[in-house]
Amino acid sequence: MSNDFQACKQWINEVNWDMIHEDAVTLYLEWGNNNYRDDMRSPVTRSGEYSVYFAIDTWDAPKAVLMKMDNYGSQVLCSKEVPENLAKELKDDIKNIKGILELTPPIKEWLRQEVNA
Repeated sequence: MSNDFQACKQWINEVNWDMIHEDAVTLYLEWGNNNYRDDMRSPVTRSGEYSVYFAIDTWDAPKAVLMKMDNYGSQVLCSKEVPENLAKELKDDIKNIKGILELTPPIKEWLRQEVNA
């Protein structure tokens, strides 16, 4: 895991900006929770398929994590601490809940700028 997105440049073009961690878990790990007839969110049933997406890890200081999820689990490819002002806004909003959360619109905008820098 790296606090430098340069370490993850190879994955940036594969980022699914609309994927959230809960959906990735459902698609890749909890097949029983899927509607197999849903064309928009059909479950992954073959090895080799994966999704790359950003999430926010709030277990310590909030950080953006680039995740890769497949049917064997998730892997953090790299991470970057969220700027102080965005971290404070997030903490105020979530009341210090710990976990892996979806990107807020301001954090998503900041990340898009970071990966394109």
